[in-house]
Amino acid sequence: MNGTIRHINDELTTHERQLFRGAEAHEQDYVDIIGQFAKIITPIGILLNAILFVVIRVKSMRTIINVHLSNLAVADATHLILIMSTAWAIEYTHTDSGAYLALIIASSTVHLASYCFVSVIAVERFSAVRQPLTQRARASKSRAAKVSAGVWVVAVVTGVLGGLAFNTNYVTNVVFSQVCVAILLLIHLATFTITVSSYIYIVVKLCHSDRKRQAGQTRRVYPVVRMLIINTAVFFVLNSMDIAFTVINLILLFSLHSGAEAVLDIFWTSLDLSFCIAIFRPINCSINTLVYSVTSSQYRAAFLEAFPPLAKLLRQRRRCCRPQQTEQIELRTIPPAKAAQESPVQAI
Repeated sequence: MNGTIRHINDELTTHERQLFRGAEAHEQDYVDIIGQFAKIITPIGILLNAILFVVIRVKSMRTIINVHLSNLAVADATHLILIMSTAWAIEYTHTDSGAYLALIIASSTVHLASYCFVSVIAVERFSAVRQPLTQRARASKSRAAKVSAGVWVVAVVTGVLGGLAFNTNYVTNVVFSQVCVAILLLIHLATFTITVSSYIYIVVKLCHSDRKRQAGQTRRVYPVVRMLIINTAVFFVLNSMDIAFTVINLILLFSLHSGAEAVLDIFWTSLDLSFCIAIFRPINCSINTLVYSVTSSQYRAAFLEAFPPLAKLLRQRRRCCRPQQTEQIELRTIPPAKAAQESPVQAI
């Protein structure tokens, strides 16, 4: 953000420079809070991204959808590592250095990869519901691997543009920054529109198929679709401000010649949005495994299979709890007076 202000810094009056210094000081306070928060949440989030380990250990979990979910977990875990690295880099490295720029580009890359993989999963489910036979015939793990590789290539290219768009130390052309931010906005809008449209079609199609079922037949349960819809909803709720942040930055770049007061108002809004995004992004990258555990019994079973000591400990705890619960139930259901009537020996 400081780089954006440098475009108009030479045209500011003394009072306007003081206002912008106050905004930059406020930005530094945000950076300090975000850095401390990142040091706490990122180690927890990295440990919680256990789906990759589960897919590796449990053979039954190596499905096509889980290939994309594993790539999403890789992107989330990498993003958390980069967030923690950026927090340390801000303390010990100058933000104008090439290492800091590399961290920003890498962070932008994995974040865009997350968006793309969420959309790929939605399109895969959409194809499976719309054309089940065709999708089953062409679906394979090799094809999923090729699609994943293509997503990473697109993410790297757009991540480089996203990293350079906000760094005027290396890019001083405002038009180039405007084009890069516009491309990022289009990617966010496209992934959001494709994902939401796909899941709306899936839900409508499945509800329509349930209505056609004859009376007396039980309704089918779609645990995978339910899990994916809930996970996608959580993803976009926690990342909902990304689109707003990109729009605000695009407006800011187009308003550089509109006057210092207008730029300052937009700059304050951008600061608040960036702070919220810096809090919600690590949370989103950390809770995917929790969402899978709550919504999918298959994943819970696979998780226990991937961690045998945890499964053994859980079985031992259940065995210890069962006798105590049974004894309490018997004592509560058999009052002492009734027990004396039924036992003549005790009555004598």
